[in-house]
Amino acid sequence: MSHGAIDFAALAAQKGVSLSEALAALAELYVTLDLRLSETTVKLELPCGRGSDACCRESVFLTPLEFVGVWDYLQAVETDAVRAQIVLEGRRLYAEHRDLIDQFDLPPPNNESDHFSIARKLWFRCPLLGPKGACRAYPVRELYARLFGQSFNEEGGIYGCHRVGLHLAGRHVTLIRAKSAALALAKLPLTSKRQVYPWYLEHLARGDGSIVP
Repeated sequence: MSHGAIDFAALAAQKGVSLSEALAALAELYVTLDLRLSETTVKLELPCGRGSDACCRESVFLTPLEFVGVWDYLQAVETDAVRAQIVLEGRRLYAEHRDLIDQFDLPPPNNESDHFSIARKLWFRCPLLGPKGACRAYPVRELYARLFGQSFNEEGGIYGCHRVGLHLAGRHVTLIRAKSAALALAKLPLTSKRQVYPWYLEHLARGDGSIVP
């Protein structure tokens, strides 16, 4: 089978979900979020830009709805060869980090509220990065990629890399909380699960339909 040949719309319909409507709602959420982020960071001169990919070397999570939106976009803008390479790299990363990645499908350890202790151990270069460090799916990138470096985490610190942390150190800033945006995402269908790109690309290649839980 060709990569991406899974009928996501049919799988979603089996769950009683109109995929086109869900993706439209997701796009609307992204527009609203991007506007808020631009308003709160416009004067901060954040050290982020094309090719600055520190945010793409951590275990950033996304939901099934977000992944389907990303893959639908890649099918429209990238060649079969590029998508095949993305899947190949994703499967390699999954095989390399499988023990950690599969733990995200289990309850959090040690009575934790989330899988943060596991995520901190998982580092890899996102398979969607191009050769020059630019995201191939930037216009439809997932919620946490948009929030990275521009929001507060649950502890009130910066949700971002060390460069952003150093840049904002000692400054009084007003940023949105990542969790509030995540709660808005959770109101949409097909968002009850969170995983990393290698997991999705492994299951995409298998063609087993488990991407849409």
